[in-house]
Amino acid sequence: MSRYSRSSSSRPFYRVKIINGIQPSLTSENGTTTNENTNEFDEIQNPRLLNTLNWSPFENPVSYKSSPPVNEENETKSKNGYNAVQISIELQKKMLNVKAMFIDPSGRLVNYRRLRASNVYNDLCEMAHRLTTISLENVTENERKTFFINLFNVLTIHGIASVNELPKSVLDLNQFWKITSYKVGTYFYSLDDIEHGILRGNKPHSNCTQRHFTFNDPRARYAMRRCDPRIHFALNSGARSCPQIAIYSSTNLEKALNMATTSYCNAEVDIVLENAEVRLSKLFLWYKNDFGRSETEVLRWIAKYIDEPKQSLLKTLLDRQGSKDGLRISYKIFDWMVNHHDNPMPVTDSTPTTSN
Repeated sequence: MSRYSRSSSSRPFYRVKIINGIQPSLTSENGTTTNENTNEFDEIQNPRLLNTLNWSPFENPVSYKSSPPVNEENETKSKNGYNAVQISIELQKKMLNVKAMFIDPSGRLVNYRRLRASNVYNDLCEMAHRLTTISLENVTENERKTFFINLFNVLTIHGIASVNELPKSVLDLNQFWKITSYKVGTYFYSLDDIEHGILRGNKPHSNCTQRHFTFNDPRARYAMRRCDPRIHFALNSGARSCPQIAIYSSTNLEKALNMATTSYCNAEVDIVLENAEVRLSKLFLWYKNDFGRSETEVLRWIAKYIDEPKQSLLKTLLDRQGSKDGLRISYKIFDWMVNHHDNPMPVTDSTPTTSN
């Protein structure tokens, strides 16, 4: 049964066992699946169960034993495969429709209930299904970064919209970022895989010390060569304190990331000169090492992305102290409430336009 023929069920996803991004189907010569040596295999490879929104286990499961080697030139391509750049453009168009009809003017709140009941949601599901046919070969790092930023935001919206009862907090969705996933080409990617494994350059999660992808994980070859801290202000994880939801294009990615970073920093960084205090979003606490080796380096990084008069105030504090000594840094409460709104849909032109 197709995933899309039962989107209104109580379980609008397939739970798939994944090892290093691949479904470990152990197939015998007669075509039947066997669990022989499964326990030993699992202990070695550390499998995970993912909730996959765009793929059914009945759709040509990939055998772990026949999985492609790490060499990118040998990546398996499906028939009629799409290049990631083509799908990235499709993602942008679908997101423009979602943004116009279901995201409020602030760019942060989504009407998930109306989205779920709309034809736009069905289009989103169909587009997600096509992700299984793409190849990430011959895609530049800039195009890959654009693709995965948009993919993260689409998967977040799709994942929250797919639940039958919206929770009050995104934290109430058990292991949401760890298990909510899409199959992209040969491999499966959860939200955590996209953020930490790909976009942060395979750096450890904020509460972990090991790299996200292991040395033998074939998805690691798609990771960014370095972590661009600005991606934190392009990714929306479904909480009210998250950055605005935007649509990114590879042709203007640098400018768009600068704008997203400046917008978030201006809104979330407060300077209290008389108390020598800087109040920051907890994103700068959780991912401090992405912005600098010390709190002083983090503040100097922030200074590049805030407007006057905040920029001068922050530089004054840094210059006056000579270091962070005597300068107090505090972190704001992060609002994990689901970024849902119930406002009526605006009347808009249904023809999307792609921003350049």
